[in-house]
Amino acid sequence: MSLRETADDYPHIVVMLNSNWRVVQCTDAVQWVLQRRGSPDKPRRDDWRGRSYCRTRDALIRCAREYSGTIDPKASAVLAALPVRIEVEGGTVLGGLVSMAAECLAAAADRAGP
Repeated sequence: MSLRETADDYPHIVVMLNSNWRVVQCTDAVQWVLQRRGSPDKPRRDDWRGRSYCRTRDALIRCAREYSGTIDPKASAVLAALPVRIEVEGGTVLGGLVSMAAECLAAAADRAGP
């Protein structure tokens, strides 16, 4: 597992929006980063590049809608369930952001039924 935000196996992925866009928590846990796979100006497509850096849920959702194209409905539910603002206490996000996102996704799937 890599600790580089640009790696496919970065451990702090919040949600995959679609095949080319994702949201991660930065290494310092102070912001969410909307990332695009590869660079639109270069042939290399095996890494992730930051597009927007957000401290609030509303800004993150606005940027995701503006730049990432079609967003998976389950990913939209994860974004909507994020805290209003990413806050840090002792180097970790309050409420366990990644765990919370996973729990919200599971709850949304339960509500949707089979």
